[in-house]
Amino acid sequence: MQHAEELRRLSAGIFGNRYRAELIAALAAAGDDGVCLGDLALTQQVPASVYLPPARALITLGLAERIAPVAGERRRWYRRRGSAQAWQSLAATVARLQEHRTPGNAA
Repeated sequence: MQHAEELRRLSAGIFGNRYRAELIAALAAAGDDGVCLGDLALTQQVPASVYLPPARALITLGLAERIAPVAGERRRWYRRRGSAQAWQSLAATVARLQEHRTPGNAA
């Protein structure tokens, strides 16, 4: 969990939101299948609501979209939009951030 907190600290400073880097990584990895914010939240052990502001920001930027719900499905899915190169760059940036260790926290 310490690695998650370090990524969230860096995400806040770089992307302006503690959870945006996690959402970017999940969207990049999911490709066209998309990401369910509830599933991501369960995996990361946080409330799903923490991913709504970064999802909205990515939608506003044209980098993500909400997928139309399937009849009877309550879960909300989002998928990436934009160029594959942009998402490769974003994914690579988040991967490098995940490798970062602040002085005194080196593993």
